[in-house]
Amino acid sequence: MSEKSDLFHCDEKLLTYDAAVILEEIVAGLRQRKLTASTEDGPVCVDLPLLAHLEISFKQKVKPGKSKRKLSIELAWKEEDGDA
Repeated sequence: MSEKSDLFHCDEKLLTYDAAVILEEIVAGLRQRKLTASTEDGPVCVDLPLLAHLEISFKQKVKPGKSKRKLSIELAWKEEDGDA
């Protein structure tokens, strides 16, 4: 049976500038093929493969008097036995 767990989760309201700083740290990690984060349980480090699937979507929902926009970025990969 498979095991699923959250290694890291961030869900907070912050300045757009601060969000950009976090995304820049993620980009730097992607370039080095290693993502790191600090959690309540200590640091988490994930090695990345050479190839991954990238999905980006930008959506908007418009109602009279208000609108909502959402940017989603997903990077996914499968680790197989023998992958480095």
